[in-house]
Amino acid sequence: MYKQIVFALFCFALVSGFEIVQDEEGEEYYLLPLHRVRRASTGVDIRKSSGGGATVSLEHKGTIFENDNHRVDGGAFASKQFKPNGPPTVGGNLQYTHIPSSSTLNLGASHTKHSGTDFSASGTANLWQNRNSRLDAVASYDRHFGGPFGTGRPNYYGGLQFTHRF
Repeated sequence: MYKQIVFALFCFALVSGFEIVQDEEGEEYYLLPLHRVRRASTGVDIRKSSGGGATVSLEHKGTIFENDNHRVDGGAFASKQFKPNGPPTVGGNLQYTHIPSSSTLNLGASHTKHSGTDFSASGTANLWQNRNSRLDAVASYDRHFGGPFGTGRPNYYGGLQFTHRF
């Protein structure tokens, strides 16, 4: 009976205009959209594993805000492994783009129940460009928080990136 209820809830969430997420304590929340997004896509992926089980993933992404100079895109996902039963994973990301310079800032996080949370941030700032060349400052940071092995050390880098189209 439990599997039929889960399947019915899964189908209902798939065709509804909102998403269902679950926190570590098992509480479920419904995420309602604040307004219609011009460019959005929702995807479902079911992959069979070699051990006879399957992993089900849901993803929704779209443009949150856009004008002539700025654009904000966002997305969320949830996945669960069945047979063997694995913990659910939920996450999301935001990307800001300054359109005239193509500079970007990306933020992302994902949480797996009983395994902790992964956080990442990266950015690219355009320093100079002409028709065929550009020079960018790039930076990245990521870190794992919590879980059975505790909080990990941060990974980060920064540098310059030169690109030339021939």
